Parts: sequence; structure tokens; C-alpha cells
Amino acid sequence: MHTSSTTVPTDIPQATIDALTARVAQLELAQREEDVEGFLALFDPQAVWVTGGGVRLVGSDAIAEFTRQVLPGAFSEAR
Repeated sequence: MHTSSTTVPTDIPQATIDALTARVAQLELAQREEDVEGFLALFDPQAVWVTGGGVRLVGSDAIAEFTRQVLPGAFSEAR
């Protein structure tokens, strides 16, 4: 089993950490459920996303184009 540790800067407000943690949980859930529109709704228009394969996507249009191609069916074998 892989375990990792997390280092949190001490000057970050707990509310910010909690909000970021919640956003990551939303992203993970949308991916697992293959909810394309729910996933895309979580991004800022100027977002930068790096895929698991290392593809760097800049802006919500690029993220949407990629996501609509790869997310549907992405977890079908894992179910």
C-alpha cells in the first residue's frame, strides 16, 4: 500500500485549506462518476490542468475539449 505525507504551509488559513480539500474531493467524485459537466463546472475560465498523462491544458475551453473526449467511459472497467 502506498502512503504519502502532506506538508501544509503554516501561513495558510485553515479555511483556505478546507476549501481546497473540498474542491479536490469534488473533482475526484466528478471523475469517478464520469460527470463531464459537473467536472468542468469546477474550473475557472483561466484554469490550468495537467492530465495524468502529462498533457498541459490551459483555459476552460481546452480542458472541456479534452475532458469530453476522455472522461465518458474512463472508469467503465473499474466498476
